[in-house]
Amino acid sequence: MRYEFLIAGTVSKTVEAAFPELAVTRAPAGGTSLYGPVDDDARVRELLDRFDDLGIPVVEMRRLPD
Repeated sequence: MRYEFLIAGTVSKTVEAAFPELAVTRAPAGGTSLYGPVDDDARVRELLDRFDDLGIPVVEMRRLPD
C-alpha cells in the first residue's frame, strides 16, 4: 500500500527528517505532500500519531494506487 499525506504550507528539513520513509514534494500552491509505502493500518496510525506529536495537521490523507 502507498499513502499520501497532504500538509498545508511547507515543512522544515527537521520535519522531513522525522519521516525518512516518506518522499516529500512541495506543491506550487504552497502545500506539501509526503508519500510512500505503508505496510498496514497500524503503520498509518503510527505516522498520523507522529504528525500529531510534531504539531503538524494533516489536511488530507489518501491511499494511492500501487
